Amino acid sequence: MLFRTELRIPESVHKISHHHKILLLGSCFSQNIGDRLQKYKFKSISNPFGTIFHPVAIAKALKYTIEKKIISEDELLLSQGVYVHPDFHSMLSDVNKAGAGQKINHTIATMHEELKETSYVFITLGTSTGYRLRSTGELVANCHKMPPSMYVKEEVATDEITRQLDHAIRQLREISPDIQIILTVSPVRHIKDGIIENTRSKARLINCIETLVGANSGVSYFPAYEWMMDDLRDYRYYEKDLIHPNESAIDYIWEKFCEHYFDKETTQLTHQISKILTSCGHRPFNASTDNHQQFVQEVTVQIERLLQTHSYLNFEEELKTLRYCFSLSVS
Repeated sequence: MLFRTELRIPESVHKISHHHKILLLGSCFSQNIGDRLQKYKFKSISNPFGTIFHPVAIAKALKYTIEKKIISEDELLLSQGVYVHPDFHSMLSDVNKAGAGQKINHTIATMHEELKETSYVFITLGTSTGYRLRSTGELVANCHKMPPSMYVKEEVATDEITRQLDHAIRQLREISPDIQIILTVSPVRHIKDGIIENTRSKARLINCIETLVGANSGVSYFPAYEWMMDDLRDYRYYEKDLIHPNESAIDYIWEKFCEHYFDKETTQLTHQISKILTSCGHRPFNASTDNHQQFVQEVTVQIERLLQTHSYLNFEEELKTLRYCFSLSVS
């Protein structure tokens, strides 16, 4: 008997390896995947502008980056004692206006250079519900707990979302013709405004992605939303808030990501890295014992051997910890 509908998709013809640079933008689900890519030593950057849920705000962040826009201090707002920008997360805020501007402009300039060498851009769309700043009429990425009277809440039309994302995609391909863009819909449920409203919002996003994939080469869809909603389809895969996928769900979708985008060589290398990381995570009762010191040396040798054939991998933190553990026996 079958007790679930399992989603299976063909492997991607575009394979991600440890040589590629990967940029992940969008909702917190992009961060979840990005964290795992970084853990397994892929050259990835996750949400350099912070979490962004709305597709128009994501498109705007890309536009700023591609055009290397300079944010002026006049664009900043004072919220609860810190200066913020409505198009960026509070992680780029500062108690000093000049400091906030410098953080934002430095990030834009840095990402402008990173984009030139990026092979994959992974964009996760969260919701079509947006907030428009009354003073400018612009959709924003973050309200920063400012007075609600400053914003107009609205369901942004499918056509506008598609148009803004399409423009950003075309700009990306102008600076990097071979770049691959992976679109997905966040499995996080935005039900604060209602379950029906959330369903309609996700439907708009899926409709937009279908149009974008059909109209642009090098654009594809990764069905994280469908794996969560139709394959797992059980509240035991959610956190206690019944909104966010839990670790088991994220691990499952990560496995699907690996199966879809990794070739045999990348898969084997990722498994080797995973074993080393597991060993590095071992915490003994007594780090100065001979047995543990031998274990530390063995793991160190494993890393050094791997680096002989894969010198581009970064194990600095792990080696630093292992050297510290080894120093305990010497002292």
